[in-house]
Amino acid sequence: MLPTCFGFQWQELADIGGKIRLTEDESKKSIYDTIIASLDMMYKSGLTPIEVIDLIPVKPIGDHEPQIAEIYQTRLIGLFEKIKP
Repeated sequence: MLPTCFGFQWQELADIGGKIRLTEDESKKSIYDTIIASLDMMYKSGLTPIEVIDLIPVKPIGDHEPQIAEIYQTRLIGLFEKIKP
């Protein structure tokens, strides 16, 4: 299910990579490596989620986080309610 939630974001990042003159392979590798490192930091570092998020002071989509969270809450919980046994 995660590719349906994040796949368009990964593709958008790859497209942006091309616009800043990364090759397709460089874009894919940097996205893959960064996602793996981010997951390790979030779940294996011993830091709280807030501490991990606050490691980087720039939040390029921070203003839109409430809308994104609302979409996830309404769409994913709604979907679960339809398919739960």
